[in-house]
Amino acid sequence: MKITREDLPQREVLLNIEVEADDLVPYMDRAYQRVVQRVNIPGFRKGKAPRAVLERFVGHEALLDEAVDFLVPELVERAVEQEQIEQGGIPSVEVVQKDPVTLKATVPLAPKVSLDAYRDIRVEPEAVEVAEQEVETTLQRLRSELAPWEPVERPIAEGDQATLDVRALVGKREVANQKGVVYSVALDNPNPVLGFAQALIGAQAEERKEFTLPVPDNYVDRRLAGGECLFQVAVHQVKEKRLPDLNDEFAKGVCEGFDTLEALKQQVRTDILAQKERDVRLRYQEKVVEELVARTNVELSPMLVEHEAAHLLSDEQEALKRQQVSVEDYLRTAGRSEEQHVEEARAAATQRLTRSYALLKVAELEGLSAAPEEVEKDLNSLLESAGSQASALRRSLDTVEARASMTRGVLNRKVMDRLVQIARGENPGSGEAAPQEAAQDESSGG
Repeated sequence: MKITREDLPQREVLLNIEVEADDLVPYMDRAYQRVVQRVNIPGFRKGKAPRAVLERFVGHEALLDEAVDFLVPELVERAVEQEQIEQGGIPSVEVVQKDPVTLKATVPLAPKVSLDAYRDIRVEPEAVEVAEQEVETTLQRLRSELAPWEPVERPIAEGDQATLDVRALVGKREVANQKGVVYSVALDNPNPVLGFAQALIGAQAEERKEFTLPVPDNYVDRRLAGGECLFQVAVHQVKEKRLPDLNDEFAKGVCEGFDTLEALKQQVRTDILAQKERDVRLRYQEKVVEELVARTNVELSPMLVEHEAAHLLSDEQEALKRQQVSVEDYLRTAGRSEEQHVEEARAAATQRLTRSYALLKVAELEGLSAAPEEVEKDLNSLLESAGSQASALRRSLDTVEARASMTRGVLNRKVMDRLVQIARGENPGSGEAAPQEAAQDESSGG
């Protein structure tokens, strides 16, 4: 195998690989073993035809194509190892010619990362407290959630629940005809369109109403967008919530263990405080990472960025598909062209990669790693919380990819804990062994 190397700008290497005759022999043998199993040759049992006969039957070119499928990933990997390239992602390979087999592989290098005095990061912690009004608001929400709906003999008011028959027409075309719809009369209810709830207010049981409302230009159903819809509504029943008094009896009905309203209030206060502390912790961590990224310089191969952007777009497409929304409709609603969308994905990919490699660099400089027993501890915690689904969860996590993901999760958590210590000005701990100057070092491949 003959290799010539060209170092490209932007963290990439071009390898020209010429496959010599001796290198090709084992791959042609493997190609023969595969092809002979799927080709029926008159006069021979399947899989028993000699190679010379098979080659005459299918042609040398077909056998060579099969061999190339085998050799491309393996020979590119060997070339990368031979050239001692610190590979950062999947190479892009082109078969230039087949006589002799010549490959052109563009290999993305590992990003080049440098941090600027990350040990000097300082972020002021955010104070956490619970106002009495927050407790009162939560109690009122609980009161509303537990209140029963009861029929009333009065016109519909905001906040009511109405049982309706709804027929909708755009022009002469009927687009909906539903019976017995239970509808929440909230002014911000966007279904079927904004303004529908407002139009119902004042109507009474057994009354019929007819009204026309505009359909927004960005409506999901493109056939209706920008038009007007005539609604014919029959009101069957109106209900309102009967709110219970806030007293000890109410507290007992919320959950076991609360004998008094004061005990319930104390638990509500505790729960709000815990949630606010979680939120504040996440916000604090995000601010610290933002400070880290601002002190980070990462040279990325465009191939890595494109690969990550493709992942982001694929994940987004799957999410839209679950919501039964096409990418075209989503872009139209968002007012963006496909080109703008792809460019935004590239920017998001660059940001995500920069963040990821900055955290990895901190792990390196601080001597942090994820021990197998730490990963196992996380796995056991997940399994304990899975209950009856524990066996299925263990099977799904018993893969190289899943273990690698969990290992990254453990490492990221340790890095984040370390950065929070630094940002709070606390004892640097084990990382003290790494001098501050090490933060200026650059990790690179090639």
